[in-house]
Amino acid sequence: MITLLKEQSRVSRLSFGDVIKKVSESNQEDKSYISSDPLAVERYVVVHGQIILQLFAHFPDDQIRRSPFVTGLMNKMEERHHTKWLVNKRKIFPRSVPNLNPRAAVGPIVSKRKAMQATTTKLINRIWGEYYSNHLPEDSKEGPVSELKEEDELEEQEENEDEDNEEEPILLEGTSKKHSDSKQTKTFSVNAKIKWEGKPEGKTSSGYPIYKQAIINGEVISVGKSVLVEVDEFPDMYYVEYMFESKIGRKMFHGRMMQYGCHTVIGNAANEREVFLTNECRDMGLQDVKQTVVVNIQKRPWGHQHRKDNIIADRVDRARAEERKKKGLPTEYYCKSLYWPERGAFFSLPFDTLGQGSGICSSCKMHDVEKAKDIFTVNSSKSGFLFKGTEYSLNDYVYVSPFEFEEKIEQGTHKSGRNVGLKAYVVCQVLEIVVKREIKHTEIKSTQVKIRRFFRPEDVSSEKAYCSDMQEV
Repeated sequence: MITLLKEQSRVSRLSFGDVIKKVSESNQEDKSYISSDPLAVERYVVVHGQIILQLFAHFPDDQIRRSPFVTGLMNKMEERHHTKWLVNKRKIFPRSVPNLNPRAAVGPIVSKRKAMQATTTKLINRIWGEYYSNHLPEDSKEGPVSELKEEDELEEQEENEDEDNEEEPILLEGTSKKHSDSKQTKTFSVNAKIKWEGKPEGKTSSGYPIYKQAIINGEVISVGKSVLVEVDEFPDMYYVEYMFESKIGRKMFHGRMMQYGCHTVIGNAANEREVFLTNECRDMGLQDVKQTVVVNIQKRPWGHQHRKDNIIADRVDRARAEERKKKGLPTEYYCKSLYWPERGAFFSLPFDTLGQGSGICSSCKMHDVEKAKDIFTVNSSKSGFLFKGTEYSLNDYVYVSPFEFEEKIEQGTHKSGRNVGLKAYVVCQVLEIVVKREIKHTEIKSTQVKIRRFFRPEDVSSEKAYCSDMQEV
């Protein structure tokens, strides 16, 4: 319709009926084809009149916004009551006039049943429980906190059987749960006797012999198990990737740190038995191992068809853990996710590369790749360069920050969620790589690129931005 109006030398020549007639005469293969019946086309346009009027209202051409077609469409919509009803303001009667509503003087009906508790989760309950315990005055702590206790107990009683969360009481003191080792777990002495079990299974990339098992004071430590290493007051937990012997004969192991749930972003809402694998790894001596710890690496099947089986397995696991706790046995942990704070998420465990004992650590490989991205080089012919792991060549098209060409505007959120000051990246083409001659080794500071800029439709005019494709430059 806008195209039909723009093709006219005078927009006023086409009325609403003329536009409807021309649209009905369009070919069936045309994307804008609706029907060959003018009445059907008119009915379709009037029904969608609000959307069409909104598009016309935002069109940059003032003549098209005020065309007879728009006036005719509004009249048709009023005839068929497709406009918003205007509600008159309520008349206010003087107080002397009695209210004729028989229910006006009757009070509201109060139900005898207790109001249902607001829908919430254990995570929210624990977060607010911690907040009240830390920020309320001493004399008012007992009231709200005790109410939260009752609400949490009520929630646990009425909790749906399909709930897959772990049961755990609210923390009222402190901001995090510190790990405390059971007194019955075996602790190795400082002068522990360490020896290898079995023959070397291969060599590391540095040429050190690799072993699968070691014996410390009669306790067997093998690849794929977890150990505690004394660090400061609380021990750190490490997953053993492989074990090796250094050049000076020192018995070592390479481990990936496992983070307690309370030390992650989950905080005090985490289960005390759940730990998370991380990408932080290091080499340590076996004499630094304080004790072994049981960590079950759980590989759970994914999908709605396995949900019931997973819930039953979790219920059995919780019952077993409670039984061990009553008997005073050591805590058995479980791990089912990889914690990656740099990417702000929890991921599935890398089962294919975890605990192979081959002298290769997937976490170390990832760190090596990240370090390689920091390398910047320019080839000898100056026809390309390597930057952040990506190769760029002459005549390549790249994105450039829009603020390289103009001053940065202060950004802020305004009406209807629109962000003022945000601009799309500028599309450019690399024409030349300029390197200072006096510099022997190329650096980012001493290297520049000559580029050709391409403009987006919104950089040209508002009418271009309205009519053009978003991929056009």
